[in-house]
Amino acid sequence: MPLQEALAGFERRFGNPPDYVVRAPGRVNLIGDHTDYTGGLVLPIAIDRALLVAARATDEPVVAVYSAHFDQGVRIALGALKADPDQPWSRYVAGVITLLTRQEVALRGAQLWIGGDIPPGGGLASSAALEVGVAVAMLHAANTKRSPTALATLCRQAEQEFAKSPCGIMDQLCCTSAKAGYALLIDCGGMISEHIPLNLGDATLVVIDSGVRHSIAGVGYATRRRECSAALATVNPIDRSITSLRDITEDRLAFCAEHLDDNLVRRVKHVVTENARVLAAADALRDGDVQHFGRLMTESHASLRDDFEVSCTELDEIISIASGVEGVYGARLTGGGFGGCVIALASSNAVGPLESAIHESYNDHYDATASVFTVRSADAACVLS
Repeated sequence: MPLQEALAGFERRFGNPPDYVVRAPGRVNLIGDHTDYTGGLVLPIAIDRALLVAARATDEPVVAVYSAHFDQGVRIALGALKADPDQPWSRYVAGVITLLTRQEVALRGAQLWIGGDIPPGGGLASSAALEVGVAVAMLHAANTKRSPTALATLCRQAEQEFAKSPCGIMDQLCCTSAKAGYALLIDCGGMISEHIPLNLGDATLVVIDSGVRHSIAGVGYATRRRECSAALATVNPIDRSITSLRDITEDRLAFCAEHLDDNLVRRVKHVVTENARVLAAADALRDGDVQHFGRLMTESHASLRDDFEVSCTELDEIISIASGVEGVYGARLTGGGFGGCVIALASSNAVGPLESAIHESYNDHYDATASVFTVRSADAACVLS
């Protein structure tokens, strides 16, 4: 129904049907968090929840944008691109349009209706979907295209520069490059990606939204980035072969411990061991070994909780509940942490009991209300006729 809602919503807002609709998928990262901005490895999938941008080109040099989620509208003049400070979501839109203008794309005016079923702030890459969806819509109106990598790079720059969010490349590249039926193994240092068959057998991916909202533009995320940068700045002058944390192998953690304080050692330990888990998880997918994959997910969460300290009480409780349900192979937080969602891998027969356990043991004890839903892999952003 989201597509029908987009078509009807656009016509209610602007009085005419849209010319086209862009679908930009959300993202679930199966494993590999807080490794993308350190040049490391990640293994996300695009999911069958998406942001939709219904669009119509106009001859007026203005982009009129309406967000159905926030029930807010903004008009952005192509000659004087400015976001509305009272509508933070408009920074992503204005940023993308500004960067396309800098690249001398002959943009047309447009009417954009933005909606969909990705929960903002839930750790499912709603901001990347917004950036990519708007970029594809504006490029389509200008009869211009960008490669998946170039498009992802532009959208990441928009988020960093205009939303002041120090994000990595994972979300944007997954949104522009994913394929249904596959996970996307990304080497974020070299911007190299490989599609890994999603061999899950009868297992199902289950998202548990904690109801606790986060923002990766917040203090915690930025602090972790600074800590990783500080660790690299300390060890690089001592060993010039270490140009990113990706260059540190597990047998070099003892070297790091000699030169870093305990806090930075734990941050580096997470990044190093998480990179190793991503490679092991990709192999497990290739082999269809869901039990091994699940164990790696659980180990990943423990590392994010203890070494990187980006979990929270609510996420940890959900992991604890999930681990007690028979048929759940593993679970971990997904995304930046500090709230948001958990991704669990479970047998099909365990999905119902898992949902019941969450409702009984979580929703009755926390102010936030968790929602549980299954997801499937999906294709990258595209224009729907």
